[in-house]
Amino acid sequence: MEKLLDSLLSSKSEGLWWDFKQKFHDELFDLLHDITCLANVIHDGDRYLIFGVSDDFKVIGLDENECRFSQADLIGYLRQQPYAENNTPTIELKFIQYANKSVAVLTIKNERLKPFYFTKELKFRNKILRAGSVYSRVRDTNTPKDSCANPKDIKAMWLERFGLDLPAITRFQLLLEDTENWVYNGINGAFYALDPDFTISISEEEYRGGNFWWQNILVEKPIKYDYLLRYKNAVMHELPVIHFQNEGLCVPFPDVEYVTHPEKNDGLNAEFYCDLFFYTKGTLSYALFEHLRKLHTEDPDLSTPIFTQTKPPIIKLPFFILDKGEQIHELCNNYLSAYKKFVENQQDIVDSSLYKGEDMDRYKLERVFSEWAFCNLTGKCI
Repeated sequence: MEKLLDSLLSSKSEGLWWDFKQKFHDELFDLLHDITCLANVIHDGDRYLIFGVSDDFKVIGLDENECRFSQADLIGYLRQQPYAENNTPTIELKFIQYANKSVAVLTIKNERLKPFYFTKELKFRNKILRAGSVYSRVRDTNTPKDSCANPKDIKAMWLERFGLDLPAITRFQLLLEDTENWVYNGINGAFYALDPDFTISISEEEYRGGNFWWQNILVEKPIKYDYLLRYKNAVMHELPVIHFQNEGLCVPFPDVEYVTHPEKNDGLNAEFYCDLFFYTKGTLSYALFEHLRKLHTEDPDLSTPIFTQTKPPIIKLPFFILDKGEQIHELCNNYLSAYKKFVENQQDIVDSSLYKGEDMDRYKLERVFSEWAFCNLTGKCI
C-alpha cells in the first residue's frame, strides 16, 4: 500500500481510478456517489479513495475524531441502498500510517458487475441520485448527480458485465462457473443455453489407471478422458478429466509438481516419489473443477480433501487448492520438508496409520505420505 501511495501522490493529480480527500465526507450520501462512480470506472484494477490528503496533494493526516465511519458502517450502508440486482460494490477500509500521519484508504474492488446503478431514486436534502442513471468518472471528475455517464462508457460496462470484451477462451472460464445454464445431452457433450456457440465435447475413454498412486490402489481405477471446450465448433482448449465411475467422483486432472524422487540423488534415499497435486483458483482447470462439482449438488463442496458428494465417500483425494499461483513455491518447500521428516520417521508413521501391517510398495508409501503430509499442512486428516 505504501508503494501505491508513493506512486499516486507523486503524480500530483487525481485520476480515473483514484481520488484524494482532505477528510471524510460530512454525509454518507456524498460518499455513496463517490463509491458508485469509482466502482463503474473501466479500469483493470481496484480503485481508491484516500483520506488525509490536501488539495495540493500533501499528506496532512486525519485526527481521531475525523475517523467517522468504520468498514462495517460503510458495508452496512451500501447494502441498504437499492442497487440493481442487489449488486453492491465491494469495499475495504484501512487506516494506515504514512509519512508519520494517519491516512485512511478506501478500496473499491474491481468486479465484473458493472454498471452499478439504483432502481429507486435516492434523496438527501436537496440532493438526488437518480434511478437508472449510471454514474462513473471521466479522467478525474465524477459524473454529476443530475447527469449520466456517456453512452460509450456505459456500453463498455455492459460488454464487461456479459464477458463480451473478453477472448473466447477467457469467457469460457466465466461461463463454466454458470453451471445451471449448461445443458448436457447425457452422453458426450453440453452447450451453454444463453450462447450455444459455447459447447463441451467429451472424448471417449483414453485409459484406466495411470502412473500415480491414486490411479492404481484405490477401490477403483479412474477413467481418464478429455473435455474439449469449443467455440463455434473450434476447439479452444482440452482439459483432461479423471472419473471414478462407481464412486461418482469426476474432477479435472490436477496440476502436478514433481518435488523429488528416488533417482534425484538428493541424499534422501527415498523409496517413493514426492508428487504434489493441486488446483489453482482463477485458472481454467479450477473453473471446470467448480463446474463439475456443481453438476452433482446444489450446495457443492469446493474444499479439500476431494470426495464424492452424492453418497458417503470411500475415496478421498488429498489434492491442494491454491488461492493464487504464487503460493506454489512455498507449498513445495513445505511439502519437501514434510517428505524429509516422513523419510526419517517412515516406519513409525506407517505403523500409526490406517495401513499398519500392510506390505508397503511404492504406491502404498506414496499414499501414506500424501495423506500424512496433507493432514500436517492443512489440518484436514483423511
